[in-house]
Amino acid sequence: MDKDAEKIVSVVRHYVEDNFPYEVFDVTLGKVQRRKVLEVFIDLPQGVTVTDCETVSRGLGKYLDEADLIEGEYTLEVSSPGVERVFKRQVDYERHINKLVKWTLKDPETGKKKVFEGRLKEFSPDCIKVQTGKELREFSLNSVIEAQAVFEFPEKLKA
Repeated sequence: MDKDAEKIVSVVRHYVEDNFPYEVFDVTLGKVQRRKVLEVFIDLPQGVTVTDCETVSRGLGKYLDEADLIEGEYTLEVSSPGVERVFKRQVDYERHINKLVKWTLKDPETGKKKVFEGRLKEFSPDCIKVQTGKELREFSLNSVIEAQAVFEFPEKLKA
């Protein structure tokens, strides 16, 4: 990301955090078919609604128009990170205790990737405990290449 894009992402992140009651999960500025796209992902512990996204989109859009921060035409997209989000923050791990997660780890001995699903039981950056069947696996955050939430249908809907 170039310096201008980094500045825009930083300004947008701070504007949303300072003016709305939402957490900023991520902000990206890229191109899709030669058109600039600013993506802002907002979050709350209980999740976000379409109305939440609309509120941020309107407020942020007005601010960006007045500040003339992005040169030329662009598309603004505000959304949630989704149910099957890739974890980017410590709080993502903490909020998924006792939930199913897809893990991609780097094997410390071989350097190869290992991919598996397991229920997150405990989290700290030094020690993550995951239940896989009858086995309780332990590893550090440093060995995690990627962790992604896995959607599970509620018990009522399974029946």
